[in-house]
Amino acid sequence: MSTARPLRLKTETAKRVEKIAADSAPIAKVWVDNNVAHLAGIFDYLVPARFDAQVRVGVRVSVDFAGRECEALVVERSDEGSLSGLKFISKVLSPTVVASSGLIDLITEGCARWLAHPYDFLRSAIPPRVSGVDKNHHELSQEPKGIGTAKGSKTFIHLQPHEDAIAKLAEFALLKAATGSVLIITPEERELQLLADALGEKACVLSATLTRTVRYQNYLRSISETNLITIGTRSAIFSYPPDLQTIVIFREGSESHYEPRTPGWNTRDLALMRAERDGCDLFFVGYSPSLEIGLLIDNAKVKFLSKNNRLRVINFESLNGELLPNRIFPPIRKALKTGPVLFLIPRKGYASSLMCKKCRNIATCECGGKLSRNKANAALNCALCGKSQPTSKCRWCDSDSFLMLGRGGERHTEEIGRAFPNVATFYSTADSQIIDLPNSPALVIATAGMEPRIAGGYSAVILLEGDSFFSYSDLRAQERARETFFVSAAAVSEVGDVITVVNSSNPITSALTQWNPKVLVSRELSERSELNFPPFSRSIVMEVESAEATSIVAGFKKSLLDKRLPESTRVLGPAQGSGNISRILMTANLSDSDQFLKFIGDYIRHRAVTKKKSVRLRVDPYSLT
Repeated sequence: MSTARPLRLKTETAKRVEKIAADSAPIAKVWVDNNVAHLAGIFDYLVPARFDAQVRVGVRVSVDFAGRECEALVVERSDEGSLSGLKFISKVLSPTVVASSGLIDLITEGCARWLAHPYDFLRSAIPPRVSGVDKNHHELSQEPKGIGTAKGSKTFIHLQPHEDAIAKLAEFALLKAATGSVLIITPEERELQLLADALGEKACVLSATLTRTVRYQNYLRSISETNLITIGTRSAIFSYPPDLQTIVIFREGSESHYEPRTPGWNTRDLALMRAERDGCDLFFVGYSPSLEIGLLIDNAKVKFLSKNNRLRVINFESLNGELLPNRIFPPIRKALKTGPVLFLIPRKGYASSLMCKKCRNIATCECGGKLSRNKANAALNCALCGKSQPTSKCRWCDSDSFLMLGRGGERHTEEIGRAFPNVATFYSTADSQIIDLPNSPALVIATAGMEPRIAGGYSAVILLEGDSFFSYSDLRAQERARETFFVSAAAVSEVGDVITVVNSSNPITSALTQWNPKVLVSRELSERSELNFPPFSRSIVMEVESAEATSIVAGFKKSLLDKRLPESTRVLGPAQGSGNISRILMTANLSDSDQFLKFIGDYIRHRAVTKKKSVRLRVDPYSLT
């Protein structure tokens, strides 16, 4: 017979009720992590007397917001305002100051620029807290100095061919660190790692690939120590060293400098804001400027620093669509006698599409998606549903014979290897990158940005299918191709040749010969100016459900007629995107930017208040398509 268990009383801890506020500056103005678009402002809370010494500007606290505990960041302590009805701060999450006044000002400006919630920035700017690191961290008593009084310079440093860009960047950083802290932002992790190896212990690294503890530890170090070189990828732009003197943005036109999540900020514009606000010196280092920097160079707001240099560039036009024109073989064979030859290709894979040899229709899957082949003799894959098909027949004529269209890297490697037998062949892509190779005869096939490093440079650099690089539909295609060609051409040795396989009318060949991208930049800016597209206008891309896209566009056009939107506003779309999502594009002159952004910001807040479905919005995205 079972016996009854003894009763246990349930214990509960009563929540402490704060009654006494701090004597001095009892009101803390905070940003609250509430994830609500229309509640993105500053909220007032009382500072309990027992937390008076801990609640400082830049400290993370916990507050009661709409009945639930939320994290908040203190942005100000104040004596002004009524204390009646205000809630007390619940607790101090950490007494460590993680946001300087400079960072708070930058985020305030960024929220207006990108129509964002402060915590959209703070989640990128400040790593998650680690209590063990907080306990061992010793803050400096000094406040961030910055330059403040003097207006910093803005310069684009044009990298030259035959030189190691990472080594030059490290040398530049060590030189500038003698006068104050240096902040360097690279677009890719691989470049960051190379720079970290070059600087060794002299660098403080900020990267998402670090462990949570190391990342938080390095962040606190970067905002506390002086004469420090801080290097990192995109989010490191929010680091505020107390004596920051120099900011360096490497390859500022790269898409990796754009935050893919809301609110879609980019390091170039944030760096320009910091240079204007803090007065530090700003350097853009790269092979070819973006159109945004190109416009500032044309307007004498950014200095273009370069040297007179020339490359030996030969152009062989592909008249019949062949991969290697006939006349290209002798210079390649000559180059292979002394070292490796680089072939830059536009895409990876094997064949981007297939065509029926009998009826000439493009091969498609049952779902309607195009079929492609990633490797020779591999199964066909659908680009839409992802299904693999070991065998396939034409849906129209039942033939099983196909032609390969759109050469990919695997096929390039296969064909180039057959053209030059008995020569070692290497294939480098983002999926299987080769970092370094010896300086010996070899065929190196690589996609953009994946070129292996060769001591002394390549004997020849071949830019294959040049027209394909410029043929993408987005507005950045010309800019991206220009930088890609300059980056690859810079890898040639001092006695090597650069060979372009591109239409003879394309000015890229002459630009490479003179090592001068400014002619191409000016030409592209002229085209953009006529169309009034960025960088001459402010742009917003909005993604909404297709069911209400037409009514939203009609509402914007009515607002334009009612002059609630500036007269320069253009509303394009809606264009059908993936699934049930449609895209709306809006642009306005830069001079009307404030009115334009305010209207869209009010519209987004109104949708949130009326509990309509949220829209995905990007201000000045990398691509408008």
